[in-house]
Amino acid sequence: MVIRWGKDTPGHKALRRGRFSEPNRSYFLTTQTHKGQPFLVDEVAEVVVESLFRWQTLCQFPLLAFVVMPDHVHILGILTTSEPLAKVFGRWKNWAAREANRVLKREGRFWQRAFYDHAVRKDESLQDIAAYIEANPVSAGLVDEPSQYPYSSAFPENAKRLLGWRWLSGEPVFDPFQ
Repeated sequence: MVIRWGKDTPGHKALRRGRFSEPNRSYFLTTQTHKGQPFLVDEVAEVVVESLFRWQTLCQFPLLAFVVMPDHVHILGILTTSEPLAKVFGRWKNWAAREANRVLKREGRFWQRAFYDHAVRKDESLQDIAAYIEANPVSAGLVDEPSQYPYSSAFPENAKRLLGWRWLSGEPVFDPFQ
């Protein structure tokens, strides 16, 4: 028996149910590679990280935390525009897939269509969610400390490039003339 997932399956519809987009709200997002393939290593992981930093600026989605694991990505960021979250996140998924497929010298689907999103509630700690995200490589046995993993916001050079914490403190992080 083959189970196929797509936009008409119950699982996909369940992920969309209740999804809403609220400007100035933090979201915890997760997406997986197509069929859970471990594409996100080495140079591919590097281009995905770079696409995240490009995305946070161009789509004004300041990042608070992220990790690029071999078969999935977790992101914590802030939707600062009135554009729907699915459209903003879809833009990043398209950019990242195009660049990753170029590096892999392949064509075809890179991400699963559906993604998980969680609107962070006021009673939830952004620091706790960020710590969970950044601890993923430790939990997976890839490194001993989160700061050792180069494809995460816990990596010192990447942490300096996050705009979310600065945005939350009221610092202007986007060029008004973009």
